Amino acid sequence: MDERKDAYQPLPPVQGRLDGGSLSAAVLKPGPSALIGWLLPRLLWTGIYAGVLLWFHFADVYHKHFAATGVLIAAYHLCRVLFIFYLFWIVHAAGTWLLRLVAGRAIAGLGVLDGLALGFFAGTGVWHLVMLALGYLNLYATGVAVALTLPVVALSYGHFSAALNALSRAAVERDAVARNLGGGVVTWLLILLAAQAFVMLLLVKGLYPGGGHDYFTHYAYYYQTVVERGGIWPNEVWYHYYYSKGAGLFFLAMLLTDPLAPQLVTFCFVVAAALALFLFLRRIAPGTQWPAVGAILFLAVHIFTTASTSMFRLHGGWGEFEKLHELVAALLIAILWASTGAIEQTGRMRLAWWVAAASAIVAAVIINGTIAAVIGGTFALMTIWLLAARQLVPAVMSASLGAVAAVALTSILAINYVTTGLANDQGIGIFWRFANVEALSRWGVLPDVILLYRDRTAAGAAEMRISSLDMARFAVESARVELLFPLIGCGVLIAIAARLRARLTCAAPLQAAAVIAALLVFLGLAVAAGRAQPISYYRYATFIVAIAIAAGVLAWSLAAQGIWLGWVARNKYVAVLVLLACLAVVRELTRPFTLLKHAAAFATGLYSVDKAYDTQFGPSPKTIWPATYKGARGAYEIVGPGTRIWSFHIHTYCMLPRCRVESYHSFMMTPQWDRVMFGPADEAKRILQDSGLNYFLFSAEADIFDPLPLSALFHPDHIAEHLGVRWTDGTTSLLTWLGPNTKPLDADWLAAYRRSVEKSGTVQGYPTEAMKAIFARLKETPHPWRSLQLPW
Repeated sequence: MDERKDAYQPLPPVQGRLDGGSLSAAVLKPGPSALIGWLLPRLLWTGIYAGVLLWFHFADVYHKHFAATGVLIAAYHLCRVLFIFYLFWIVHAAGTWLLRLVAGRAIAGLGVLDGLALGFFAGTGVWHLVMLALGYLNLYATGVAVALTLPVVALSYGHFSAALNALSRAAVERDAVARNLGGGVVTWLLILLAAQAFVMLLLVKGLYPGGGHDYFTHYAYYYQTVVERGGIWPNEVWYHYYYSKGAGLFFLAMLLTDPLAPQLVTFCFVVAAALALFLFLRRIAPGTQWPAVGAILFLAVHIFTTASTSMFRLHGGWGEFEKLHELVAALLIAILWASTGAIEQTGRMRLAWWVAAASAIVAAVIINGTIAAVIGGTFALMTIWLLAARQLVPAVMSASLGAVAAVALTSILAINYVTTGLANDQGIGIFWRFANVEALSRWGVLPDVILLYRDRTAAGAAEMRISSLDMARFAVESARVELLFPLIGCGVLIAIAARLRARLTCAAPLQAAAVIAALLVFLGLAVAAGRAQPISYYRYATFIVAIAIAAGVLAWSLAAQGIWLGWVARNKYVAVLVLLACLAVVRELTRPFTLLKHAAAFATGLYSVDKAYDTQFGPSPKTIWPATYKGARGAYEIVGPGTRIWSFHIHTYCMLPRCRVESYHSFMMTPQWDRVMFGPADEAKRILQDSGLNYFLFSAEADIFDPLPLSALFHPDHIAEHLGVRWTDGTTSLLTWLGPNTKPLDADWLAAYRRSVEKSGTVQGYPTEAMKAIFARLKETPHPWRSLQLPW
C-alpha cells in the first residue's frame, strides 16, 4: 500500500465539515454580514433548483410543445443539464450523511474524488429503498418528490462547496494533475479527449431521445403507467413489474421533470461510474496514464452502441440509456471499487467503504434482481481466494457483501411472490412449481405466464452448444472485446511476452482478484443462462464493459512491472496511442457522426422532441420503424391521448404524449383473456368493451405478432361481422365496433388481413389446443388454484 501511495498523488481531502459548516458557526462570527454571506449562496443554490422544477412544471415541453423547435427547446435542454447536475448532489448528499452516520468525522480524510464517488454510490441504496417504499404506499406524486428533494438540495450546498474548494486547490497544484495524467501535451490531450467524450455522450445519450424497440414497445409504457398511477403495484404492463419496479430514481426524475428523465439519470450514473473506474484503475496501475485512458474509453464506448455483428445489430445493439442495464453496470464497477477499498482500509473508514459497497449492492438488486447472481458469484470467488491466502478478516468482509446481495434478492423474490404469486419470471422453470396460480389468474396474466413458461422451455432446448463456434463468438461479443481489442489484445500480448522473460508481480492483487472473479462469473453465466437467451444476455452483460477495460489495464500493469518491455507498458505515449486506437475502432464499427449531427440539432433547438424521436440512428428496426409509426400517429389523432389502442403488431410504436398503443404479450389485454380467445364472439366483444378496449390497429406492411386472429371475434372469416374501419391511410387501419362512424371491411381489406394471418409465425405456432385444454381443466378445478401442471 505504501508504495502505491508514493506512486501517485491523490487530490487533496475535503477539510472540515462535509456539510460546509453550520448556521450556528456563522452566527458566532461578528456582524450580520457573516450570516448573509452564509445564507445567500445557499438560497441561490436552492433557488436555481426550484426554478428548474417550476420551469419543467409550467413549460411542460413534452406534453405541450412536443413538436416545437427553437429557443424553447434549447432552454429545455439547459434545464435538463441542470437537473443532471442537481441529481448527482441529491444522491451524493444522502450517501454522505449515511457515511457520516457510520464513520463520523473519519470520512473527512477522503480525497475529494474518493469522497465524490463514495458519497454518490452510498446514496444509491438509500434512495432506491425510499422510492421502493413510496411506490408501495402509492406516494409517487410530484408534490412528494419536490418535498423530498428540495430540502436535500438545500442541505447539499455544503458538500458542493467543500468539493469545489478542494478541486480548486488541486487545479492550482498542477503537480497533482501532472502525476495523474502525465504532464505536458499528454495531460492536455487526455483532458481534451475526456471533455469530448463527456460532451458527445451527453448529446447523444443523455439528451437525445432514443431507447429502441423494447423501450418503445413496453419500457416507456411501464414507466409512465407507474408515474400516472402513483405506485408500483402490478399493472397491465405486466412483466415489467419483475424488472423495473425498482427503478426508483427513474420515477423520481420523471415526477420532477418529464418522461424523458430516465436517460438523464443514466447519464449521471455512467459519469459517476467513470469516476469510480478511474479510482479503481489508479490502484491497479498507479503512476501511469492507464486509469485516465480506461475512464475516457468507458465514456467513449457508451456513445455509439450499435453492435458490431448482425445478430445483435438487428435487435438494436446495447447501451440504451432509457433502460436499466446501464444503471446496474455503473453500480457493479462501483461495488468492486468500494469493496476492495473496504478491505484495504482500517478502523471506521473501513466501515464507511463497506457501507457504501453494501448500499450500492442493495440498489443494484432492487433495480435488477438477476444482477445478484453476478455480485454473489464474484464475492464467493473472492472469498475463496482470500481464504486460500489466509486473509480471514478480508474473507469475512467479502462474504458479508455476498450475503447482502443474497438477502436483498431473497427480499425482492418474496415481495414478488406475495404481490403476484410468482417469485420471478426469470428462472420460471424453477419458480413455476411454487407459483400461486390463483393470484396470477386474479391479476390477469396467467395466460401470459403459461406462454412464457413454454417459450423459455423451448429456448432452453434450442440453446447453443458450448463447444460451437457460435458460443465462442457470443462470449467474445458479449464481453465487447471487439470494441476494446487494442487495449485488451495488445495488453495481454505484451504481458505474456514480459512474463516469458521474467516473473511478474501484481501491484494490486486484491483488485486483480476482483476483476478475474467478475470475468469468471460473466463466462459462467454466459454458459449457464446466456446460451438460451443470447439477445437478452448481450444487453444484460453491459456490466462487463468496465470490467473488461479493467482487465485490459491490468494486463498492461502486469507488463509494466517487468524489466523487459516494462518501459513500453509504462510509457505515457503508448497509453495514449492505445486509447486512440480503441476510439478509431469504435468509430469504424458504428459510423457515429450521423447521430452526432442529429444530437447537436436537437440540443440547439433545430429539432423538436417529435422530430428527434422519429430520427433514430442504427440498423433495422430503428431506421425502418420510427419511434412514432405513421399509422399510429393517424390513429392517435382520432382517439386522443390516454385511449387504449390494441395493435396486432410490435413495431407500430407511438411515442406521442400519452399515446397508448398496446401489444401482445407485453401488455395484459384483459383479465378474461381466455374468454376472448376461446369464447364466443359476442362474449369477447363485451369483455373488451368492459375493459375499455375499443380500438384495434392493423397494418398491411407489418407482421402480426398476436394470436388474436385465432379467436372467434378476430378470425378472418368473422371479423367483418363485428368490426369496421374508423380511420385508414390505405396501409394502416384503426378498427372499432360497427357503427355510424365506421366503414365495413371490404374484400381487399379482408384479403390483406388473411394474408397477414396466414404468414404470421405467432398465429401459426400458437398452441391453441394445449391452451384450451389447460383452461378447460382449470374451470373444472375448485378455487383457489394453487398449482398447475403444464404440458411442456
